[in-house]
Amino acid sequence: TGLVIVSFLTIFLYFYVAFILERTQFIHLLFLYVLLFVTWFYLLKKGKENIKLLTRLSILFRLIFLFSIPNLSQDFYRFIWDGRMLFEGFNPYIYLPENFINQQEFPINQAADLYAGMGALNGSHFTNYPPLNQLSFYIAALFAGNSILGSVLVLRIQIILADIGIMYFGKRILEKLQLPIHHIFFYALNPFIIIELTGNLHFEPVMLFFLIWSIYLLFKNKWIWAAVTLACSISVKLIPLLFLPLFYQWFTKSSLDSTNNDEKLSFLHKQESKQNKKWIPAYAGMTKLVLFYAIVILTSLLFFTPFYSSELIDNYFN
Repeated sequence: TGLVIVSFLTIFLYFYVAFILERTQFIHLLFLYVLLFVTWFYLLKKGKENIKLLTRLSILFRLIFLFSIPNLSQDFYRFIWDGRMLFEGFNPYIYLPENFINQQEFPINQAADLYAGMGALNGSHFTNYPPLNQLSFYIAALFAGNSILGSVLVLRIQIILADIGIMYFGKRILEKLQLPIHHIFFYALNPFIIIELTGNLHFEPVMLFFLIWSIYLLFKNKWIWAAVTLACSISVKLIPLLFLPLFYQWFTKSSLDSTNNDEKLSFLHKQESKQNKKWIPAYAGMTKLVLFYAIVILTSLLFFTPFYSSELIDNYFN
């Protein structure tokens, strides 16, 4: 009974955030966040044995936002702009929205509305979203090229599907690590994740989906495909580039090629030297590590090739 009441309360709170809350109502937002984190804690504590229920709630809470226009972020207007530019045959990396508007040119549907929504600050900068992120924007333009709400709907469906994928692979990684399955809901039911990513249409879930998939493939010893999926993650958001040094620990453990599955759960295999009692890593996987990095970098660069131009390099680095 308690779970049902708290679930309905959480649904109401997310509905309020999605359709009623205004961006300037900071106190309201703070109060809603506090309440949502309280309900999140209760659901985790009381429902951790009911994985199916928590999974369904994770999806349901996201679906509440499906038809809402983000009210806490305006970045999505630039997402839609970039996607429609691609759809019309323009390279989004070499054109500024500001220049079109100042010249009274409207190369895409609803150009004036999109520019007003993104704001002059966003519209005066070149886009910085990597190629696979641009593909997501293009899909929105392909299916909803004449409607801002329709584009929002398409973008949000992609994010929700990515979160479902994170739950799928995340649960399997937890099983391999012999950790409680309900730990996945520290992410999946987290109010900040639901509001900021699903609600405000930020594409970290798509990035994380490929990242988690890559880690899962490493557990399966499919390190080449793991490199490709990691490159996909980087091609959505550049953040995973920061994680590349961490893979050194995985590839240099001597148990990488071991048939003992229990040993594969260790991220760093250490051997104790009887002479000096120091812990040292095993270096057997250095060749694979170098190849892994090479595949990641080359695949990431490959995704940029359809957009290649001298302007792209200058604008993107800027």
